[in-house]
Amino acid sequence: MSDLTAKEIAEILLGLRRKLMHIVAIIVGVWAISFTFITDGIIEGIKSDLLPEGAHIVYQYPLEPLILKLKISLYLGIAVAMPYIVKVVYDTLKNRTELLNNLNISKSKAVVYLMVAVILFSLGVAYGYFIMLPIFLKFLYQLAVQQGALAYYSIAEFVSFVVLMLVVFGFVFELPLILYILVSNGVVKYSTLTYYRRHFYVAFFVIGAVITPPDIFTQLMVAVPMIVFFEISLLTIRIFLRGKIYEDMHPASG
Repeated sequence: MSDLTAKEIAEILLGLRRKLMHIVAIIVGVWAISFTFITDGIIEGIKSDLLPEGAHIVYQYPLEPLILKLKISLYLGIAVAMPYIVKVVYDTLKNRTELLNNLNISKSKAVVYLMVAVILFSLGVAYGYFIMLPIFLKFLYQLAVQQGALAYYSIAEFVSFVVLMLVVFGFVFELPLILYILVSNGVVKYSTLTYYRRHFYVAFFVIGAVITPPDIFTQLMVAVPMIVFFEISLLTIRIFLRGKIYEDMHPASG
């Protein structure tokens, strides 16, 4: 596989200009709609559902609520545009490079994968919102109270932290599907995943350290579910792709 030259990269970007405009239009459209009609409800729901009893929300500067609404609306726009972004990236890499030669996804499979991805992401968000975050935020609040601290949370930091955790949980729940697609299409071998299992564990803890505040409990909150779903992914592959795994381990001679 030959490396892409600067000229080839420029040609790809020029070819993507119209599609990039479509992506921007989707993001801006969803941003405008959510900013006007949706974001306030999301913020109020997070405050009422997840703010521990006894804790208080404060605004640290006048523009904080406005900037928070802009950020949440932008996140929603990107989330809605993500399936189209993935399609554009896939088509570009498939048609213009050799990176995805082994990855052949028909339209029917793509629809199934998209539906499964939406379901898994929704389950991850629901798990984080209704189970994990209420327990974790209450634990942190009680820990602060035991240390004699008063819990006054910045509205932007509190809501942003919740949204970040929900996105992380959503993507963690996508792991079984992602690894299934990669292994079933021969992009990655099952034996490679198991051989580098410890390396994945380390990477998960690094990710937890990068995207969360610098305390071990929050890092564990991110890393441990990733490890669990990585193992679930391996189990799923062993169950549904036994033939593929056997072929990879015992390639036909000649």
